[in-house]
Amino acid sequence: MSKVIETLDITSLTDKGDGIASLGSRRVFVAGALPGETVTAELFGIKAGYAQGQLLEVLQPSLARREPFCRHSECGGCQLGTLDYQAQLAMKAERVGKALAARGLEADIAPCLGMSSPLGYRNKSLYNVLAQDGVSDIGFFKKHSHQLVAADDCPVQGDKVPALLAEVRRWMQDFAIQGYNEAEHSGQLRGVMVREGRATGQWMLVLVALGDNLPGLDALTDALGKACPWLTSLVLNINPERGNRILGHEERVLLGSAVIEDRLGGLNFALSGQSFFQINPEQTEKLYATALDFAALTGAEQVFDLYCGIGTISLLLAKKAKSVVGIELVEQAIIDARANAERNGIGNAEFHAGKAELLLAELNQQGHNADVVLLDPPRKGCDGAVLDTLLAMAPATLVYVSCDPDSLARDLAKLCAGGYRLDKVQPVDMFPHSLHVETVVRLVR
Repeated sequence: MSKVIETLDITSLTDKGDGIASLGSRRVFVAGALPGETVTAELFGIKAGYAQGQLLEVLQPSLARREPFCRHSECGGCQLGTLDYQAQLAMKAERVGKALAARGLEADIAPCLGMSSPLGYRNKSLYNVLAQDGVSDIGFFKKHSHQLVAADDCPVQGDKVPALLAEVRRWMQDFAIQGYNEAEHSGQLRGVMVREGRATGQWMLVLVALGDNLPGLDALTDALGKACPWLTSLVLNINPERGNRILGHEERVLLGSAVIEDRLGGLNFALSGQSFFQINPEQTEKLYATALDFAALTGAEQVFDLYCGIGTISLLLAKKAKSVVGIELVEQAIIDARANAERNGIGNAEFHAGKAELLLAELNQQGHNADVVLLDPPRKGCDGAVLDTLLAMAPATLVYVSCDPDSLARDLAKLCAGGYRLDKVQPVDMFPHSLHVETVVRLVR
């Protein structure tokens, strides 16, 4: 079959970061192409209404195109890695505005809050360990595949990650550790996670194994102690299950403690390998400061924090509110939240484990009400029952923290139809060089 090569004008980006061009009645998606560019691409996966395009050459580059900062662009993690950072921020604010406008919502979108230096920002790295063609290695999945890309020097990861991975790779070679074979559900090591306490300088390394039979763990522990004396915690996590979930439920501490500590907003938090904690410390401070500013607490308010996780923002709210009630589905997160409240000497926050749509209604029926409610749901947004209960409760202020503009716009449309109005909208760049954008919204009755 002859190759199909076309010259294309790129007009916009998908939510995955691929350039979009029109070719007759067909849309063509070209990874690596930027809006405003003219490119040549080889078409594949051709369907009646769309096709994929392999970028061959940029004939007319965007004025915002920059040289890539990473040699591992095939991993697909930094979809906007060749776009000027200020242009990235403008694109993210525009994305939020378009999502709201598509739902008939009008609001002034503040400029997206960015970073002074948008590299090395991640405090957590999760690597796959796979056996491919008889070779086991550590890396990320290539975009749209389960092919491994070894990227120890990823520029958005913490600076000590390469040293840790080098010792793990050396141990794998010395003891013939087999990576995970997905098709056969076999092997020994299926993942490696690195977590950093950015404010404390503490580091955790988690080995995710298929079973509790890894050889040479004592040798690895000794090697890490010598080469990486700053390593605070080495944990073996056992995950014998099939599927995409990386971490299992059983753990064994091999070195140091089961947790590391970090600080946020003047509070101390203990983090296990399983704990949810925002990935970008610098931007998290801005995100939470914005949420607290939007809440406008005076010390007299009863606050509900829905989808509260390990209580990070709940405890920051508690410092300025009369009382805070946190609700979270994951029971271990609630255990961690209560421990974090005790660790920080905060006694005016209580935490409940369960589905937000059920617990919120129960608390409301029991006479608990709220002056301010903070929502920080997963990507899919809020359950409809949560929004219905909030409309019945009618708190004076809602602060919505979202990681997806489309689900945010859907939920805001329902809340605004029920008597709220949009007061402030602030995008925050938590993941530079990706299409991801966080948004903090203030709604008032």
